[in-house]
Amino acid sequence: MVNKLSERYQGAALITGASAGLGKAFAHHVAREGMNVVLVARRQALLEELAGAIAKEHGVKAYFIAQDLTKRSAADKIREEVDARKLKIGMLINNAGFGTLGHFHEQDPAKEVRMVDLNCRAPVALTAAFLPDMIKRKNGAIIMLASTASYQPTPYMATYGATKVFNLNFGEALWAELKPFGIDVIALSPGYTRTEFQQVAGIEVTPPDFLMAEPEEVVATCFSKLGKTPSVIHGYLNFAAAATTRLAPRSLAAKVAGKLMEPRSGKQ
Repeated sequence: MVNKLSERYQGAALITGASAGLGKAFAHHVAREGMNVVLVARRQALLEELAGAIAKEHGVKAYFIAQDLTKRSAADKIREEVDARKLKIGMLINNAGFGTLGHFHEQDPAKEVRMVDLNCRAPVALTAAFLPDMIKRKNGAIIMLASTASYQPTPYMATYGATKVFNLNFGEALWAELKPFGIDVIALSPGYTRTEFQQVAGIEVTPPDFLMAEPEEVVATCFSKLGKTPSVIHGYLNFAAAATTRLAPRSLAAKVAGKLMEPRSGKQ
């Protein structure tokens, strides 16, 4: 029986947003399972430090590529660097992303567009870059980072929520499409997790501890379902909330989500 990820998938794992949070947890998890890693993010110093730590702790090869994924040329440049190092990508983890909190009309329009580029366009471009090789080998895995925000409208995080709906649907569609080719795909939906996300998004109110998950727990949930189901929601409470929301009229779901999110934007 094949258990280790390095035995299931042929090649290294390429992880975007790898310098912190869930990306860092993904990197350690796959390295612990014997996979070499290619770490991608903007912050080169953090990537270099993480690559060294992973290589030392897990005894695998750890490469890093400092790249701003909001750039249109990012996927092509990453593919060029991977090819130059003669690496084979057996797992693509589309983890990078960010959100903003507040009234849409008060947000920086350029930042909202960059969010769409990072959360949606970059995963499509990277998947298009590395999927053909997986299909030729009839082996590989793709992980899409969705969110519990995928399951209802998200007032005050309108763009972010919409990008995560895209991630969820893109991942689930590819799951069905690529199954005959031997490619495992899953869309992972975390809830509140102890990462930099809240700080970057401007969420000032910290959720209670029982709602906060550790990155390692979320990643473990993902790999426990990879190859078995098209998507997974981390945590029983998150799963129950998503299921309940799907039964409610969308107008009601939007109003309830708005009431929950508005105080977190500092508005009364």
